[in-house]
Amino acid sequence: MKLIFKALGCMLLAACSNKLNTAVVNENEPETLTAVSLFTDNHFEKGFFLKGDVSGIPSAGESLYPFGGEGQKPVWELAEWTSKYLLHQSNMVEKDGTKWYENKGKLVSFKREGKDTHIRLDVKAAAEYDHPRKNNEPWPHLLIEQEFPVKPLLKDMENLFLHFEGRLIDCVSKMPADTFDPGLHSAQFQVFIIVQNRNQQSPEYGDYLWFGVPFYDYRHKQQQVYAARDVGKGDATGKFIYSLGNADYMKGSFHDKKWIKIEKDLKPFMLKAVTIAKERGYLVGSSVEELGVTGMNIGWEVPGIFDAGFEFKGFDLIYTPVKN
Repeated sequence: MKLIFKALGCMLLAACSNKLNTAVVNENEPETLTAVSLFTDNHFEKGFFLKGDVSGIPSAGESLYPFGGEGQKPVWELAEWTSKYLLHQSNMVEKDGTKWYENKGKLVSFKREGKDTHIRLDVKAAAEYDHPRKNNEPWPHLLIEQEFPVKPLLKDMENLFLHFEGRLIDCVSKMPADTFDPGLHSAQFQVFIIVQNRNQQSPEYGDYLWFGVPFYDYRHKQQQVYAARDVGKGDATGKFIYSLGNADYMKGSFHDKKWIKIEKDLKPFMLKAVTIAKERGYLVGSSVEELGVTGMNIGWEVPGIFDAGFEFKGFDLIYTPVKN
């Protein structure tokens, strides 16, 4: 089943797995569990499938290939929901080893740095808006996404570590004077992971919640835990959102425009998110044993007139299987 990532409105408003270690083969020593990346094509060799500007409607099938590989089927996707200016492979310019894609509404770049790929995502919302956004109107997105080829259950993961290093380049308000409404307007850079019922015999098979890691929000230097229904625009999913507070997983703030490195086990927070979702009436027919992680997105949602950029590297989601 292929999930379509839609905008997460409510929060904005208030296969082969990659083995990273090998098991010990000496039979006289205890087995070392193997750490596994949820991602396929960690170095983006197969490019990005462009999903277009309307969530839920397939694009024409064009892809970006920053590192060659034309003709391959990408496992990564790039969503540009509610954008007037869509990217094309023909936009690519290479300068000093960096592959740039840029138009009036956005900039995306890729550069190899040793074993890492350095990624930059910019949204130029001043070019996207004709007027300040009103209630229930859509907003521009720029999201890198992947549906996991292997979808482990929470019960089968000893841990799930987020690895991330990034910095805010800038976020500049272009709102006309006296039009900024913090209930309607912001710019957010974040990760969302889908926690989903994987039991095909369950009446709730396929139901899910959004689990968020909020790196940056224009309105708040330090964000608090957010737990609520996804609403706020026409194609909102209506699913439960649980988004961490900054203090749960990092020190400092990306508002300071400095590089911050994050390594954090997310599994305990996901279990807490499930508990709170059930208390609020979501996933009540799903046991924890039926829930797994199935996909993610990372990037910008910009429901206000802001020109914003963020760069990151070393991004991965790595789990250790439970020893049988």
